[in-house]
Amino acid sequence: MKAAVIRGEQQIEIEDVPTPEPGPDEVLIKIKYSGLCGSDVHRFQYGMAEPGSIMGHEFCGEIAAVGANVTEWKEGDRVVGGGGSNPDGIPRPTSGPRYSARTVGFKTPGWGGFAEYAVMDGWRPLKLPDNVSWETAVLAEPCAIAVHAVRRSAFRVGDQVVVLGAGPIGLLTQQVLQAGGARAVYVSEPAPARAEAARKLGATEVFDPVSEDVVSRVVELTDGLGAPLVFDCAAAKPTLQQGFEMVRRGGQVTVVSMAWEEVPLLTVEWIGREVEMKASYGAAPEDWQIVIGLMEQGKIESGPMIGKDSFIGFDQMQATLTRLMTPQDDIQSVLVP
Repeated sequence: MKAAVIRGEQQIEIEDVPTPEPGPDEVLIKIKYSGLCGSDVHRFQYGMAEPGSIMGHEFCGEIAAVGANVTEWKEGDRVVGGGGSNPDGIPRPTSGPRYSARTVGFKTPGWGGFAEYAVMDGWRPLKLPDNVSWETAVLAEPCAIAVHAVRRSAFRVGDQVVVLGAGPIGLLTQQVLQAGGARAVYVSEPAPARAEAARKLGATEVFDPVSEDVVSRVVELTDGLGAPLVFDCAAAKPTLQQGFEMVRRGGQVTVVSMAWEEVPLLTVEWIGREVEMKASYGAAPEDWQIVIGLMEQGKIESGPMIGKDSFIGFDQMQATLTRLMTPQDDIQSVLVP
């Protein structure tokens, strides 16, 4: 099979490698689509993936073969590559008391979705409802990140909420908040295509942080109080400080995206309001399962996020990952193996 194989820092090669065979308790998935995640870009950019490894953890496809002990799947079943509940005796991955997402979480690749096929334990995939398109299904993993962030936050039905950044995670967080009953979702995004996607997905208002004072606009729209909750889905240099400045007394900033550079904070601007920061990382099986339900109900849209220019082939992987190392106007790149 063909696969995109890491061969060094910022170097990926398209190679013919053996098609994996499922073990007794495993399934083989023929990959339909595999999304390029920001964490894949960071692994590529900063040399955090081991040479010889195959990245990619946002994928969907069909069961191509099952191991001898697997009874819950059959060939042709449509699945997303993750989200299954851990069986008894198999603990969830634990981060440990001194876990670092930079040095630990990003060093080992995920499921190896940048290939024509991938093998995983039979309990790991989730079945895809018949009415969910492949284009929507490929967003399941990042949408689980968004669901996890909203569930960990102080969000309440009827809140006015701000989402900073309209990349894939920001746009999915926006949709999850809307599905959860937010009264208003304000989005801040400088890139025109991403801002337009936020509008198409129903954002109450979209700000351009280059030409507008986003903090002042949020305060104005919330009757001078500030927003009760802000999600930082951008990890840009100014966004964390902006988030703290625009929340109300006792408000919360939930940090979803990870900054790989130092970000400036001026605490005197917001400490007097006793605001709170909440970190959100990854997703649990129940978050994935909620996502599948939202997609089945038509509450997660892929159209404004994935267009005809989103799809790439193996021959475009090196150039696309290199391009994505700097901020872009496009939203989601998807490998078609």
